Amino acid sequence: MEAILVSNGPGELYTWVKPILKELKQNYPEIDISICLIPCQFASGDEYKIAQEFSPKNISSVKEFMKFLTTGKLPEGLGKSKDGFVISLGGNANFAIKLAEKLNYKSYYYSFNPFWNKKLTRAFAHDEKRLKKMKRLAAKNNQVLLVGNLVADAVSLEENIEISGNPKILLFAGSRNLHSISLIPLIIGVADILGQNYKNASFIWPVSGLLSKETIEQGIAGTSKDVLGGMSGIQQDNYIISPNGIKIEMLNEQKRYAYMKSADLAITIPGTNTLELGISGLPAIVILPVNKLEHIPLEGLGQWLGYIPLVGKYLKRYSVKLFLDGLKIPFSLPNRFSGQDLMLELKGKISPERVAEQAIKLLNNKSEMIRRREGLKATMPKAGAAHKIVESIMSDFDA
Repeated sequence: MEAILVSNGPGELYTWVKPILKELKQNYPEIDISICLIPCQFASGDEYKIAQEFSPKNISSVKEFMKFLTTGKLPEGLGKSKDGFVISLGGNANFAIKLAEKLNYKSYYYSFNPFWNKKLTRAFAHDEKRLKKMKRLAAKNNQVLLVGNLVADAVSLEENIEISGNPKILLFAGSRNLHSISLIPLIIGVADILGQNYKNASFIWPVSGLLSKETIEQGIAGTSKDVLGGMSGIQQDNYIISPNGIKIEMLNEQKRYAYMKSADLAITIPGTNTLELGISGLPAIVILPVNKLEHIPLEGLGQWLGYIPLVGKYLKRYSVKLFLDGLKIPFSLPNRFSGQDLMLELKGKISPERVAEQAIKLLNNKSEMIRRREGLKATMPKAGAAHKIVESIMSDFDA
């Protein structure tokens, strides 16, 4: 029997594919497991190398899948069994369905985005809201299953790691080149201030694999420090040295979960990593800067307004202002999911001084830090989604 895990990017591979693959290996060692990589505009180019870390029986490349789409020829190594299944774990689910049709395998779907196709055997939802949406998309009750969040499984796979220093602070500068170039000087500035207040502090930046070498170099050089404030630094091996000699360790983001479990505080921007931090039980300061509105990413039409010649910048600013004025819900995922103030959210004019001031207040208030940690541990998703997904799939073959 063959299991084909279809995925598209580093995040999906580490948080969705890895837990499912491990569950299959532990409980169904007789199944041949393949990872099939599909096209994605957010791919880093390292997907094949990442997939190799998980030691599946077979890996097919994006190039091979593109050939399958155009010629119908199966990627090398796939379809060697008479029976099997394909599960979409990121990217265009119709690609996985098309592959399953070609192989005459059952097809499944897991994502944070509600989706249904009548050719699917079953879809898996991570929360009640998505479950209801999938049912409204014409999925019958027995074709959609609530399983929980695979990110919690991925976090649970990592062991705590020893970090020297006190306090231990994680700094995140995003994963989009356009915005990270101005966030890097900000985190250098924050570390510079905090390092002078806490002489034994350690600062760690889990660097996104999606950032280009040029963005990292220009960010450290402070070429865009006028956007959010901050300062330039000097890179020495895997460290950034601030003007006052504060060191920031540059870490491969693949190890971030282990560090999240061991740190005292994180400083980040909104995104999926706020959920990862929450599941790890790590309080964070989540910043939403409005210093220069045209630099804030918007989905859809709002983003493209900025590219209109001459007036684009002003249209984008106005579009972002309307968006922010109407933003009443929390912008960190743990606060939104729990309905509680567990992550400290900062919106408005952001500066290293403002962020550092809030960090110092939090770090010096032990009871408040304990409240936030306990709140996160009580309300965030727990591991177990991978087991539910695999057991549900295998039940279709036991029948």
